[in-house]
Amino acid sequence: MLAKLRGLFLVTFWFTAIALGGPFLILACYLTKNENAIFAPVRLFVKIGLALVGVRVEVKGLEHLDAQQAYIFAPNHQSFIEVPLFLTYLGRNPGYLAKKEVFKYPVFGPGIRMMGVIPVDRSNSVLAVESAKRATEKLRRGKSYMVYPEGTRSKDGQLLPFKKGAFMMAIEAGVPVVPVTVSGATKIMPKGAFKVFPSTVHIIIHEPLSTTGYARDNVNELMQRTREKIYSALSDEERATRDANQKGAMTNA
Repeated sequence: MLAKLRGLFLVTFWFTAIALGGPFLILACYLTKNENAIFAPVRLFVKIGLALVGVRVEVKGLEHLDAQQAYIFAPNHQSFIEVPLFLTYLGRNPGYLAKKEVFKYPVFGPGIRMMGVIPVDRSNSVLAVESAKRATEKLRRGKSYMVYPEGTRSKDGQLLPFKKGAFMMAIEAGVPVVPVTVSGATKIMPKGAFKVFPSTVHIIIHEPLSTTGYARDNVNELMQRTREKIYSALSDEERATRDANQKGAMTNA
């Protein structure tokens, strides 16, 4: 019961802050032409909300990043809660590719557009490719993007199969890929459950992987290197779950 109340409180707190402050932040961003007019207050709202429900965040590896370099950040995906965490704790203003439906919401939709979020029509592969091209062009101009290689959230923290999209964007834009390990998010806000359990999320930022020398015909090698880096920093419990599932799959084959 308490976990459900925390989940309801956290989402209500964040969306109330967006509804009340969003119009002013959007106006400030429009007038100043500076996306920090939105990002800075959002970070504050995120941190306050997390503190009120007992969620802590530990980040390691920020020293690996060059402030002047654009990156494709490639994290594993455990929970909805990660999206506001990355906006808050990366030390930069990352963009996202998000399903087009979320742009229909008043205030929220225009706000995330100004933050560099690009809508994706998942039902139309042609339009989805066009969205990736738009993000790639922004990468070339210096805007970093957060793209989940798994494409969806994991139910139990184990790594799902990777898709090529994020890596091809990085290769075409000529920017490095940064493997990011998220550990512990499943325990805090599990997929499919509107609950929040107080605990600590660990975000480990690994050294960037250069995309020089990679193309479509050898992109799998880059994907594997990224996957190994992410896996290396998962908790023992998360790795044990993955290994057990793999062993079961082999037994049933």
